[in-house]
Amino acid sequence: MAAKILRSLAVSAFCEDLAMMLGSGGILADEALTLIQGDSREGPLYEAAGAVLEGIRSGAPLAEAIAQSRYFPAYAARLIAVGETAGRTEDVLKSLAAYYETQDKLERKLRSAVVYPALLLLLMALVLAVLVGRVLPVFTGVYSSLAGNIAASSYSYIAAASGIGWVSLCVVAVLAALLLACLAVSCTPRGGETLRALLERLPFTAAASRRMAEAHFVTALATFTASAVDMDLAMEGAAEMVTHRGLRAQLEECRRQMAEGSSLAQAIYDNHVFEPLYARMLLIGARAGSPDPVLARLSDVFTEDANAKMDAIINSVEPALAGFLTISVGATLLAVMLPLIGILTAIG
Repeated sequence: MAAKILRSLAVSAFCEDLAMMLGSGGILADEALTLIQGDSREGPLYEAAGAVLEGIRSGAPLAEAIAQSRYFPAYAARLIAVGETAGRTEDVLKSLAAYYETQDKLERKLRSAVVYPALLLLLMALVLAVLVGRVLPVFTGVYSSLAGNIAASSYSYIAAASGIGWVSLCVVAVLAALLLACLAVSCTPRGGETLRALLERLPFTAAASRRMAEAHFVTALATFTASAVDMDLAMEGAAEMVTHRGLRAQLEECRRQMAEGSSLAQAIYDNHVFEPLYARMLLIGARAGSPDPVLARLSDVFTEDANAKMDAIINSVEPALAGFLTISVGATLLAVMLPLIGILTAIG
């Protein structure tokens, strides 16, 4: 059975625990993995720790054992291999723990952008279903039992109310089904890529998608540079983590410019990868010989901004859906009540 890649939060926890144990002194990698496995319940993390431990006991280095286990992203194994070569395994594990914790926050924010509207739409579908399935038939039966011009005129209103209700219910049901399908598809790697590509193209999610991709890239780049990786290799590794098509194309142009002798910061500035303010910050930090703090700061800024943009999208969805529900239900009830008002007026 093929191993399943751990979720970002589980990878973060594994790297953080392993870093603390290796940094405490006197604890070897196999002992640390045994402790991690012992502290984990039966599940993916327990199995992952056991698979890595098996590789360590067979004589493989830590990075190779992690790669062979197939429970971890290739990016993590690659960076740990760089850390082992540079003698900074503990630092790399700490950087990876922070990186995957950030990725988990972004992934949860992306899921909430789909789950929350889907739940609202399901609630709206329930309200509309009760209205057209239970309420309208009662009024239809009452009006059909009446005779005269008033009763005859009421049928057009009932037809209009039924039409509005059913159309609204169909629209809501289709939207809810689409969102739930997107949520189910996003659980697979290929489906997640498809969903991210869709968010890149939609006008109201394009800005947030771009900012999330920038946060992803800067966090990966900061992790590489903090692990004493050469800038060219850091750029190559970080660019490979980016799935946003527009940003990836710009990063490929940056790599081409760097191959011609340009610095990473200058290439990013020239190709407008970030806004001028942030690109200039990175350029100044590189010229001062301290790009790492700037990258760490940009990682925090972009992550916070990406979260804020996703929150803004989610917050704008609620009033829009509430307005749609109010108009649909109000128009349906108004069409139902107009004949009743006419009947009461005639009686009075």
